[in-house]
Amino acid sequence: MGPYQSIIIEHLGCCPEDAVMIEDIMRQHIFHSTLDWQSKEKLQRGAKEAWEMLEEEREMFEGYYREARQPFDEKAQVGGA
Repeated sequence: MGPYQSIIIEHLGCCPEDAVMIEDIMRQHIFHSTLDWQSKEKLQRGAKEAWEMLEEEREMFEGYYREARQPFDEKAQVGGA
């Protein structure tokens, strides 16, 4: 688990799987950038906003991340067989 996911879990009390999506939503939709230049306070506000986006559109986000992971999951299954 990365440092941003730890901050997100600590601040929101969400599960690790949601923290991964929230971190990406923060990068792609909230800050439109990397997170390393954000203060802890801005990260916490961004995490709350991203959490709200995830909750409002959970089905869409989960579908997107499932499709994005699929080629990697398939490759792992082939490599592990």
